[in-house]
Amino acid sequence: MPTRTDALAVIASHELRTALRGKMVPAFAALFSLLAVGITLAGLGGSGQLLVQGFTRTAVSLLTLAIYLLPLLGLVLGAAAFGGEDGATELLLAQPVDRSAALLGRVAGLFAGLGAIGLAGFGAAGILVAVRAGSHGAGGYLLVALGAILVGFAGLSLGVLLGVLTRRRGVAVGWALAAWFAAAVLYDLASIAVLQLAGNGEPGPWLVALLAANPIDGVRALALVTLGADVLLGPTGAALQRLMGGGGALYIIASLVFWLAAPLAAAAVVYRRRDF
Repeated sequence: MPTRTDALAVIASHELRTALRGKMVPAFAALFSLLAVGITLAGLGGSGQLLVQGFTRTAVSLLTLAIYLLPLLGLVLGAAAFGGEDGATELLLAQPVDRSAALLGRVAGLFAGLGAIGLAGFGAAGILVAVRAGSHGAGGYLLVALGAILVGFAGLSLGVLLGVLTRRRGVAVGWALAAWFAAAVLYDLASIAVLQLAGNGEPGPWLVALLAANPIDGVRALALVTLGADVLLGPTGAALQRLMGGGGALYIIASLVFWLAAPLAAAAVVYRRRDF
């Protein structure tokens, strides 16, 4: 009988190959790479040659794209993978492997596929910047890429939970899109209202709490601080940098870990009790 680790590795490898053979992961990898390279190019200079931004400016430009696109894709991938089960799932669960290992193995494969999309985009842009503008600021760029990919993983974890709960692919994807819209759009509007009513619109504990509750906003704030928020955003950035230095960063990191682990733990509990 294979060990749990062996089973996880085999299932993850199979799920990754399946994702790469499909249309969604390769298409989004190509799209993200194309958009990342396009954002990296700053336009035509006086000599008619393409000018390329440095790593810091490129990271700021790519941050907004990646912080929204990768969680959206993660939510849809997870919901679609677990929202509709077929004969392959029944065959997998008929093997000598427990359901938790089956779920975690499939999730690991999806993590690898989503990570490949993030690496393709940030990697293509990073190579272009390094060749044309040098390596200054590469460390901050790598941290931004890591943060954006982790937010995508958090979206994938929530998508898996939605898929396991709904058991219907179309419904699961619908809920995934609704969850993304709530986190990416509605949450910001609600946060502005809360800060005006309870926090007087000023950076403070309320802002830290709001950033920690939503990994999209939290990682974006951490990324800006890493890149130099005091320079990028002026006095507002300097205030944000003080908040993050005062322990706010730890709350955001803890929140990100929670959004990565808690949905998967809940999904594993439901998956173990699910009839196929």
